[in-house]
Amino acid sequence: MSVTSKTQPATQPSHGEARLARRDLLKGGIATMAGLAGGPALASAATQLAPPSSVDVSRKARFAKALADNPYLLGYASADQEVFGPTTVAFTGKFPKELSGVLFRNGAGGHEIGDYRYEHWFDGDGMLQRYSIGEGKLQHRGRFVATRKRTKEQAAGRALYPGFDSIPPDPAGMTSPDDVNPANISVLNHHGKLFALWEAGSPYEIDPDTLETRGIHSFSEETQGVPFSAHPRVDPDGNLWNFGYFSSANLLILWHIGPDGSLKKAGTVKVAPMSMPHDFVVTQNHIVILIPPLNHESSSEPKPFLAQHVWHPEQATRALVIDKNDFSSVKTLELPAQWVFHYGNGYDNGKGVITFDAARADDPSVMFDQFREIMVGNVIPDIPARHCRYELNLNTGKATETYLLPAGSSTEFPTIDPRLSGLKHSQVTCLAYAGGDRSSNGHLNSVARLNIDSGDWQRYRYPDHELPEEHLFVAAPGSEPDSKGWVIGSFLDVRSKQTGLNVFNAQAIADGPIAQARLPYALPLGLHGKFVA
Repeated sequence: MSVTSKTQPATQPSHGEARLARRDLLKGGIATMAGLAGGPALASAATQLAPPSSVDVSRKARFAKALADNPYLLGYASADQEVFGPTTVAFTGKFPKELSGVLFRNGAGGHEIGDYRYEHWFDGDGMLQRYSIGEGKLQHRGRFVATRKRTKEQAAGRALYPGFDSIPPDPAGMTSPDDVNPANISVLNHHGKLFALWEAGSPYEIDPDTLETRGIHSFSEETQGVPFSAHPRVDPDGNLWNFGYFSSANLLILWHIGPDGSLKKAGTVKVAPMSMPHDFVVTQNHIVILIPPLNHESSSEPKPFLAQHVWHPEQATRALVIDKNDFSSVKTLELPAQWVFHYGNGYDNGKGVITFDAARADDPSVMFDQFREIMVGNVIPDIPARHCRYELNLNTGKATETYLLPAGSSTEFPTIDPRLSGLKHSQVTCLAYAGGDRSSNGHLNSVARLNIDSGDWQRYRYPDHELPEEHLFVAAPGSEPDSKGWVIGSFLDVRSKQTGLNVFNAQAIADGPIAQARLPYALPLGLHGKFVA
């Protein structure tokens, strides 16, 4: 699709304006997050909580009944322990002696509190997993993130705060987005610190050995409480880039964190109408963020945050291209209406063309339908995302997209060799199903290595009773990027009620796992992770 490049209004606060900028950002953020609860008055930290007037127990009861009939729902049940492990088990098969490190994972592990069950999969309290791998053994630890939200709700014995798509009875007031931060999406290991990340709040610092919560982390006094999204990108030299957003203020926030963990730069870009971008890519010179036409539209009616967004398929998806060295330099190109949760990687060709890849869906219905219905035990078919390659020509203003896989195939959770972040890459590791070979349980059933230059892929199909989670590429020591290494990933076996971890030869995934370890218990399905060698 060919379009004309447009200039996007942008602002970048100077050092002297930083405090005022933070004040304005926080005002916008509090207004946005207050909308989660339908706009209740903001309260101080000493707010007296009213007793709950009523609790809808039907979701919890419906899910419990459905789980008894459908074992595939086990991954959406709450964890039955606050802390797991340390548990040590041996790998079976031929474990590679060179593979050593820790896989950290995060995801919603607590979907219920008291008689209340959240209305959306994304609302559960964050639970971290630590898989230490080496010498043919796996040691596992699991622990809930002790967020402000979880700590206060556990003490009260009931849900207090609104979520992404849930409003409990008699919600409490809030003074900051971090009052409702469940820290449940991803993890970040940077400059010797481990963080649990959410979409719209601060990172929580975590002890990397015990998984105990150390507290909310601020990169500077001026940016305390400013949203720090769950998918930061780290250049090979250690520079970190991220974004956040304040929907009601139509503001996109941009972050540059140095290799030493210090804040190098923060700025804002005015984006109207604002949406809810979940991920982005960086290249050597640019930040690229797609803004889908899922527009934030404020309402006087009480609505959770997700319900404040309206899909407009007749509108374009805007591709914002931002200069890494100058956040006020922004170009906008247009693509057809689409929804993207996750990207693989992006790079510049040195001639004004940016190439990147992503799992592209026609609309965000999976977020509005499947991830709501699963909370009451309904498994319904989704509209699959399919891997797509994009080119943004900054010289001509033309944006093009090309599907890499045939119709009937689907991908999600694309990951790359992290040594190539922002550079030319050829391989993407992802979950998938191929040619319409869908599992009866509705989950993606394969792990694949996709060549984004040729569209060829190799894949291993999990049996239907094993539900794979995001898999990562781990490079062999001393290897060239995108070459020798392993693919590692966890899975939930609903038949044996065990969570396991598989190790694949990255160059022969279709041959199946070369080593496997199984824990003596089942863990809730999570979202994202990082491997630390």
